[in-house]
Amino acid sequence: MELLLLSAGKADKTWNAPKADRPLRTKGKRQAQKTGAWMACADLRPDRCLAEPGHRARVTAEKALKAGGWTASGIGTWDRSPVFPSMSERILLVARPKSVTALLRSFSLDLKVKPGTLVHLVLDKGQANLGQIIDPDSLPDLFPYPAPNGSDRRERPAYYYTQSAAVPYRGSGPDTQILIVGSSSGRHCVVPKGIVEPGLSPAASAAVEAREEAGVLGRITPAAIGAYTYQKWGADCHVTVYAMEVTHVIPNSDWEENHRVRRWVSKPEAMTLLNQPQVRAMVAAI
Repeated sequence: MELLLLSAGKADKTWNAPKADRPLRTKGKRQAQKTGAWMACADLRPDRCLAEPGHRARVTAEKALKAGGWTASGIGTWDRSPVFPSMSERILLVARPKSVTALLRSFSLDLKVKPGTLVHLVLDKGQANLGQIIDPDSLPDLFPYPAPNGSDRRERPAYYYTQSAAVPYRGSGPDTQILIVGSSSGRHCVVPKGIVEPGLSPAASAAVEAREEAGVLGRITPAAIGAYTYQKWGADCHVTVYAMEVTHVIPNSDWEENHRVRRWVSKPEAMTLLNQPQVRAMVAAI
């Protein structure tokens, strides 16, 4: 029975919100990611993950799990009651530093942890035996690639470099229209693209990007219509591209990224306007 206690990463102290809901600073995100990558290298995959209520702990948990190459979809909520893993179970519990410190004291361990610290406990007959204490600031700044024990080192966790894109369309033949959207900066026209989340297939991740970045739902083609690579974060990112027949357009009021501009255009227009040159030829094949 093992308990991994992860102290939530550094948060923005200037944020005018309850402490538990403070967003992570960039350093806090990196702390969680470095710890998650270390857990994968140490073969400490959790069977369950629980997070203290609030934005800070949950995002720390998500960042750590995904950096380890694991899905973050099943994170439960810790109600601050004692946690006792079942036989042969390993639980990752993520909470603010003061909550982790209090939980350690309940196990008669007088340790005060700082943000981002991971404490490994082995439980035996109600007793907690202290294993390793991992300070994220002592871990390498670069991440192994491919995870978890790859010999290459990259600026971001390994999963960042596997991406997928969706080309939303409607109609057929000469009447086919392509949905293009503004980039995050608003300076370019693009199709939805993003990192493939651990636990999702590239096709499923492309559908998520279409919903978030373009505000549309639809049917993703079973087979990819192409792939390309581009440079980011010091290495090649590999992008798999899928066509998506749009069946529903989410109203602006319900679209989470409605700051973007979206436009239906003809295929020739899309091939002219898109800032992703590798995708232009793929548009012609839809």
